[in-house]
Amino acid sequence: MRWSQVGLVVGMLACAGTSNQKPVSVSEVARTEAAPASALLTVLAKDAEGRPLPHIEFRIREAMADHPEVIWGTTDAQGKTGLTVPPGWYVFTAEALGYQTFVDPDVRLGREHPATVTMTLRSSRSVPGRVVDGAGQPLRAVSLSWIPADTTAPRLDLVGNPDGTFRFEGMGPGPGVLLARHRGYSDERWVHDARPSELKLILREQGTLRVTAFDPKGRPVGSPRVEVKALEPVAKEGAWIDEHVKDARMYRGLEAGRYRVTFTHPLGGNAEWSTSSEVEVVAGQTRELTLRFEGVVERAPLRGRVIDADGRPVADAWLSASSGDPKKDAFASEDSTRTDAQGRFTLEHLPQGPVRVEVSSGIVKVEFGPEAKDVLLERRPSPFVEGRVLGPDGKALTRFKVNSETYEDPEGRYRYTLEGPGPAGLVFEAEGLASTRMRVDPREERTALPDVSLEAGRTVRVRLVRENGQPAVSKGRMDLHPLPGRESTFAWFQTFLNVDPEGRYVLDHVPREPFILDAETEEDGTASQPLGADVEEVTMRLSPEATLAGTMVDESGRPLQGFSLMSGCEVYPDRLPVTDAEGRFRLPVVPERECVLNVYQYGGPGGWPTPPLRVFWPLRFNSGHPGETVRVELRPRTGPAAVQVSFPDAGEWDRVILVPGDVPMPSTAEAMNALIASAAEPDSAPAEQRPERQVENWFYRAWGEPRFSQLPLGRYTVFVLGSRNGVFVLRYPVNLTEPGVHRFETKRAVVGGVHFVH
Repeated sequence: MRWSQVGLVVGMLACAGTSNQKPVSVSEVARTEAAPASALLTVLAKDAEGRPLPHIEFRIREAMADHPEVIWGTTDAQGKTGLTVPPGWYVFTAEALGYQTFVDPDVRLGREHPATVTMTLRSSRSVPGRVVDGAGQPLRAVSLSWIPADTTAPRLDLVGNPDGTFRFEGMGPGPGVLLARHRGYSDERWVHDARPSELKLILREQGTLRVTAFDPKGRPVGSPRVEVKALEPVAKEGAWIDEHVKDARMYRGLEAGRYRVTFTHPLGGNAEWSTSSEVEVVAGQTRELTLRFEGVVERAPLRGRVIDADGRPVADAWLSASSGDPKKDAFASEDSTRTDAQGRFTLEHLPQGPVRVEVSSGIVKVEFGPEAKDVLLERRPSPFVEGRVLGPDGKALTRFKVNSETYEDPEGRYRYTLEGPGPAGLVFEAEGLASTRMRVDPREERTALPDVSLEAGRTVRVRLVRENGQPAVSKGRMDLHPLPGRESTFAWFQTFLNVDPEGRYVLDHVPREPFILDAETEEDGTASQPLGADVEEVTMRLSPEATLAGTMVDESGRPLQGFSLMSGCEVYPDRLPVTDAEGRFRLPVVPERECVLNVYQYGGPGGWPTPPLRVFWPLRFNSGHPGETVRVELRPRTGPAAVQVSFPDAGEWDRVILVPGDVPMPSTAEAMNALIASAAEPDSAPAEQRPERQVENWFYRAWGEPRFSQLPLGRYTVFVLGSRNGVFVLRYPVNLTEPGVHRFETKRAVVGGVHFVH
């Protein structure tokens, strides 16, 4: 997720490893006032029939603390009690003999927001059981879990006895899911509509799959190239043993379930065929699967020529041909080759039917019918630009870079091939000179650019002083920005941190054009002022930073502790502030800016049940005047609808965002950046979480299956972003007219998206 090349500075902070910003612990949060000493928690206990339950013991613990203090309590004769506790976020648990354990992982309270926990305790029973193998022999130390459908009850985990017996204590009356895991045996999952009276479990050994493969001529393949993929994995996929046995491949230790098995066979040269089949593996049994290319007939070789726009043959061009999709279809094929000196090629070993042909080093993708034999392809090569780079004296630079690609030429000439049609950005740089940036929009294969002259630039020294004229001593930094409405040729808006012996900040190789110079310090304030085209010495008087202070509450007004915030205009945003026990936060921000505040949820209690997922719209705000405090209140969005995007090919450069309303495609890169900065990100975790799959990577699912939940009914626009020498954007309008999940599939934005380049 690297967007800096195109100025898209709003990143996906949920992506691990992409930011050095870390949440601040609660103790480090700057508070607007002294924390209140206590808040009122009322506890009510009743049974399933609504009768009060006296003398029920319970405990609460802080949700955000690494080593939380536990506070105990007991209901009185009327099944009620009150506690005075510090404000914050707590996990509430009640355990009573004869009742199912009650858990509320989302108790939120503050000084002005007392909380009431009403627990309904349902009668429980001790449920015995025994687990054996397929031969009826007891299995020792089997891991067992009961996950109740009741979301106020925890999962029950235990390890069976050496004689195969076990006993679940405190199982409630409702439905649930039972899991069993044991080394060497298939993971089992049973769904129960109600609490069982007794459990008799049979675990069978993991299944085995024996795959035999035959080539297109019907001959057995001694060591076939096979790929096995679990379609609905219960346990960790790929934990099986793959070995070669005689003329087959044996896969031992497979979980029971459906698999897609693909056999790929080379046919000479670069050609290969694939055949796939789905198979059901049964626990404790060996399943035989034979893969053949039955009914697949080879077509006559596809011959042809590749020519350029002038009809001349294109030699040494790489071509690839394919049919089918090995991930979806029963049969697929691939072949590749190069053209000879006359531009001729032959693609062999292709099955009958349509075939797709693609020519590299150009934009050619053609599909030919079954009868095609001798074809002509006109290669439309990738466009390129060429020109010269000169130094300050007007003479050619013999060594320089274009988009980080180094050129050495006595005449300062370069030829740079673009990644595709449409606009592109070029950055020219050379050692000791000011870099420059150029936007090109080629209309033909070859575009001759005017000479690019790199200037020596200037060194600007900046002295920072406080309001009283004394030198600023805290750590600081400088940023250069173009004047509003003026397109700068400066290659990037870099941050300067070099300081000379006199304490002045040194900005090297600054172009001789006007800029806006911004300064930030950790403790002494901020400053912003114009920098003339010829200025080399400047003193900047710092003004106090502004402050964004506010509270974050849930739908009913309870304070929300433990949420991280980022505005994009913080002063020194090297750590993410976290809302405190009263839901309060405080961010130092650069004054007189239009900013967007985003909320991110990190951490919290583990286990099951989990706290509800809360999502927030980005909040636009003006940061105010120097020294001013801007106050806001944040509430999560609520709504009955959701948008689920299927994005099977998503990668690190891809991203999905959502904005309210039917928003047209922006017309400029600057407008696109502004839209991205204020758009909603996908939920931090998938809405459909199964507690029995605690080990799965929820963040990966949230990234590969973007979902926007809790949306009010109305019109929205989804934008799919992909980065490659700029940013490509696809737009999908969505109209949510009824509750539920609206699903659609997207392709990658780099395929057909609108291309934005600075």
